[in-house]
Amino acid sequence: MSTQPLFVTLLGMVSLLACACSKQSSQEPAAPSTETSQSVPEASETQDIQFIRWTPELNIPDPVSISMDDRGRAYVTQTQRRKAQDLDIRNNVDWVPDDVGLTSIEEKREFFKTQLSPENSEKNKDRVDDYNGDGLHDWRDLTVLSERIYLVEDTDGDGLADSKKVYFEDFKTEVTGIAAGVLWNDGDVYATVAPDVWRFRDTDGDDLPDEQQLVAHGFGIHIAYGGHDMHGLIMGPDGKVYWSIGDKAINVVSKEGKHFFYPNQGGVLRANPDGTDFEVYAHGLRNVQEPAFDAYGNWFGVDNDSDQPGESERFVYIVDSMDAGWRNDYQYREGKYNPWMEEGMTIPKHEGQPAYILPPIRNYIDGPAGFVHNPGTGLNDHYKDYFFLNGTLNGAQYAFQVEPDGASFKMVNDHKFGEGLPLVGLTWGPDGALYTVDWGGGYPLNQSGAIWKLDTPGGNHAKRREVQAVLEDGFSHRTVSRLRELIGHEDQRLRLKAQFELVNRGATGALIEDSSDENQLKRVHAVWGLGQLARKDDSAATERLVELLDDKDPEIQVQASKVLADLKPGGFDGQLLIPHLESPNPRVRFQAGLSIGRQKV
Repeated sequence: MSTQPLFVTLLGMVSLLACACSKQSSQEPAAPSTETSQSVPEASETQDIQFIRWTPELNIPDPVSISMDDRGRAYVTQTQRRKAQDLDIRNNVDWVPDDVGLTSIEEKREFFKTQLSPENSEKNKDRVDDYNGDGLHDWRDLTVLSERIYLVEDTDGDGLADSKKVYFEDFKTEVTGIAAGVLWNDGDVYATVAPDVWRFRDTDGDDLPDEQQLVAHGFGIHIAYGGHDMHGLIMGPDGKVYWSIGDKAINVVSKEGKHFFYPNQGGVLRANPDGTDFEVYAHGLRNVQEPAFDAYGNWFGVDNDSDQPGESERFVYIVDSMDAGWRNDYQYREGKYNPWMEEGMTIPKHEGQPAYILPPIRNYIDGPAGFVHNPGTGLNDHYKDYFFLNGTLNGAQYAFQVEPDGASFKMVNDHKFGEGLPLVGLTWGPDGALYTVDWGGGYPLNQSGAIWKLDTPGGNHAKRREVQAVLEDGFSHRTVSRLRELIGHEDQRLRLKAQFELVNRGATGALIEDSSDENQLKRVHAVWGLGQLARKDDSAATERLVELLDDKDPEIQVQASKVLADLKPGGFDGQLLIPHLESPNPRVRFQAGLSIGRQKV
């Protein structure tokens, strides 16, 4: 059973890090649509970003998450079950003692069947409506409404969406949560709908999935708070699919038979695209909606607070094997001793804080939701290397950058760029604009909503058109020479797709050569690609990564150390990492500690 994948060396490195913290078409963008019942948000502090209703004639009901394919078509999840059939413990507070004791999906299923039995119908009228119309208020009423995935597109090339159809539905068991995450990747569509992660594939080109595969099962063992489901699907730089789960918790048996049991925590998860090699990447989080990584593969998120007096949301650096400190039962302490608050785990590093946690970088805005990083050519040059965040609770949108701060980071250039819409999921379109969904009025479900396009007129459009054309044309037919050019491109999406294609072709020699290039980001992607190949027992890739541990560029040392850590223990001589614990560079020292812990040196 895997419950706490934290080693002594790693614990020391987390303390080191915490201390360091304290030292569509190629046309120009369409004009904003006036055909909307909602006002366009007012810009705040910057006038660069315009809000355009991308679905002026379409209703996108209660959308949560959005992802775009390389043709500019949007995959959007709709929730119908939130608080209606995916119940909220705040409406059933007498269940709290039982709920915190649940340890599996099957226990949760049996709990519903017992508490919401037909015999208890009369006293359950306030818990669940009679959705199936049989005159009873029971657990079967939890199996009526289904979550959906829509496919939305602009079919006439005018820059606005005009077509919406159901891509998939049939998420409606008594233990089904909400469809809070969706990801299009290389023809596959992933969806997180607790307790499951699904992969869909359309093999005949009719825009409907013909294949459905269960990637992982066992998420959301508690009723807990509404919205603390699975979300944040994203393809990581290592070729693995990442996603997040709120503190409804984790009880997963991987495809290899390994047990991952975190009964009162949220976290960030990852697995190969087919679900193999599943693992809990980070834990002790409460409800990070959408994790995102920067140009160097550093992961960040904004975690929701627990509404305790004096508490705020947290901007967090998400590190392999980290524990952020949150436990589900802290939510219900109500005046009793609460370690979360009493020991200051909700605020940045300070004296007296537990040594086992990685504290937040800083406290931040209420109601964080959609969160992405600029891939390099998005919007305009002003917003290069920025993160973008939706603040759903107050209907505002924010942007900021990060800078290294010891072994960690600090937030800089933070500002609000929009206000007036309760926007949720966030993604990049192949045209270099941001696309986001709104609930048409806020948290209560009302069967209305829209997709908005956020863009900067006149910014980077020549570069963006180039990127869009390359994305739409694909990568499988390109020569190795062209792929090696693209792995050094300004836009991370092209770099990653070129990297993955080179890996698919087993182009070890090309990646070894590119790991010595003058372009630092090209070198980084070459290292990531070599890491993917090394995980497949490519000895030449492993040998080159070991050499790069002593590269003159500290960032390359960090990246080599990171990908080597993902090899099976014994895949290389882990003793080679030990001298890096004395590096003058704090990031090198920190990553060496993480890698040593992961390799159990």
